[in-house]
Amino acid sequence: MPGTSLHEPTQAQTDTALAELKRALRMPPPPPEESLLLLYEAACHDTCGSQAARNFLFWLAGQSDPTGFVGDGGIELRRLDRELKEAAFQVIKWWAGPTQSDQPLYDLLGKLRSRFTPKE
Repeated sequence: MPGTSLHEPTQAQTDTALAELKRALRMPPPPPEESLLLLYEAACHDTCGSQAARNFLFWLAGQSDPTGFVGDGGIELRRLDRELKEAAFQVIKWWAGPTQSDQPLYDLLGKLRSRFTPKE
């Protein structure tokens, strides 16, 4: 028959394709501001957990910790207490997907860099 295709999608295939399209077009979630703030506040101190929080935040953006500390990757998460670890996981979840803006993280990193970069 002229005008018909050899393969018409089934209703299930159409529904699946539409669901994927909706998922792709959905706005990215907002940044986890409370988690970022909690990690930032912890990173401002001078403790083992603070060092791990600071290292984690800079690691996310592929930047060096301004204190010169070089961490050991994901194992540094073990040094965080339960609350900071949960905050870190929320931030990773946000950072791993598309974001509305990366600026919230970079703003925190700028503040930390100003705070910890040695004054000449």
